[in-house]
Amino acid sequence: MTKRQRLLTAGLPMVGGTGFAMATQWGHAAERPDQSVPAEMMSLMREEHELVAQMIRAQLAVERDIYEEQRTAVDTRPNVSVSDQR
Repeated sequence: MTKRQRLLTAGLPMVGGTGFAMATQWGHAAERPDQSVPAEMMSLMREEHELVAQMIRAQLAVERDIYEEQRTAVDTRPNVSVSDQR
C-alpha cells in the first residue's frame, strides 16, 4: 500500500467523523442556564477596566516623553557635513 493510499484510508474516516461531530450537538458548547450578573460585579469590572486603561495611558505618556527626549537629543547635535570637516 502506498503512502497516498494509507493517507486516504486514514483521512477519509477522520474527515467523516469530524463532519458528524460538527453536525451534531457534540459540536456546540454547552449553554449556561443563567447568564445574569449582579450590578455590583459589573460595576467592579468597569472600575477595573478603567484602572487598566489609565495604566496603559500613563505608560504611553512615559514612552512618548522618552521618545521626545531622544528625538530632541538627536536634533540638537551639531549638523556637521562632510564639506565642513575639510
